[in-house]
Amino acid sequence: MPEPLAESQQHDSLGRQLVRSRFRSFYARSQPYPAELVRREFGFGFTKKIDYRHKSFSSRNDFTDYLLLEIPFFVSYSTALYEKPSATPMNRKGYLGADLVFDLDTSYEKDGEHEHNPILCPHCLERVKEDCIRLAEDFLLNDFGVSENELTINYSGSKGYHLHVQNQAVRQLSAEARKQLLSYITATELDLTRFLRKEQFGQRKDDYVIRGPSWQARGWAKKLFTTAHSFIEKAEAKEFKEEHISSQRAKKITENRAIILNKMNEGNWDALRGMDSVWEKLLRKAVVLQSLEVDKAVTYDLHRLIRLEDSLHGDTGFVAKKIPLNQLHDFKPHEHALAFDEKQTHWIKSNVTGTLEIQGQKIELTEGKLIEVPENAAIYLLCKQKAELK
Repeated sequence: MPEPLAESQQHDSLGRQLVRSRFRSFYARSQPYPAELVRREFGFGFTKKIDYRHKSFSSRNDFTDYLLLEIPFFVSYSTALYEKPSATPMNRKGYLGADLVFDLDTSYEKDGEHEHNPILCPHCLERVKEDCIRLAEDFLLNDFGVSENELTINYSGSKGYHLHVQNQAVRQLSAEARKQLLSYITATELDLTRFLRKEQFGQRKDDYVIRGPSWQARGWAKKLFTTAHSFIEKAEAKEFKEEHISSQRAKKITENRAIILNKMNEGNWDALRGMDSVWEKLLRKAVVLQSLEVDKAVTYDLHRLIRLEDSLHGDTGFVAKKIPLNQLHDFKPHEHALAFDEKQTHWIKSNVTGTLEIQGQKIELTEGKLIEVPENAAIYLLCKQKAELK
């Protein structure tokens, strides 16, 4: 990982001056701030993401004045509320509770479905966005019963997304309770034997039926049901082979699809005998497909600082943009999280060879070559240390 622009580009005074100037103009017109600002602790980054913390502000105007005077490259604030946010050590702050926050930044660089673009990869951004949608819709809204008006989602400004839940009940959750929520989301302690059980109806060893989740199930039972049901409904020879299901077994399943699916809807997973190993494989597959990777420490650390939504990210120059859930499906960071003038251009010398897809266009870069690029592209490349301003 390269160091942030503020430390690494001190030799590039022109580039540094441009970025600082544009960051300042952004904060002059945008003025982001969090809910309940006076109860929050703030941290700021000039040479890294957080150089110092334990800063507080008495008003929104004081906060904006600080941004315009100091022009930090990174702005973070506490997920917790305090009586005295700037006090040290931590036990003197007067902890009042903390928002429930999730950070998704899973790397998809090695995802075999695409050729990764190390300059800026739209595929990786799309995959993490899909995780964000699943976390919001499948877990927070459906399973945990969070109200949509209590949920705030913002793009991190770089690789991932942050989800904030703000209500009085969740603010009082302990670190241990938050770890239990994480365990549920990541399926780290999920016991699959709880979801498929044998019900004996006679004296012989084989006198049993297999009971499992039905279409009316909820939570993880519903997720397991949905994945297994969908597989049985749609799988062809290739998919059976990928799951190491024999061709003979696959033939029996395809010949009896309708019966198996109808029985599954009722919670009877025993329409076709000898399916025990098939169900085990499909449930394990469901866990992989339905669980999520999150940065656990962000969620259970009650004194965590996290990037301020609608602030700028010093490694990209992108906005950590707040996004309504109903607009998240169409959101593209490299088009919709841009902060600067698309008509203004700058000459830069590229330090890399490749393609930068930004602002709806593809810019071809060659190492050592001068090129004129839109300002959003110039700021991004300068922040990423992939170019020098000329």
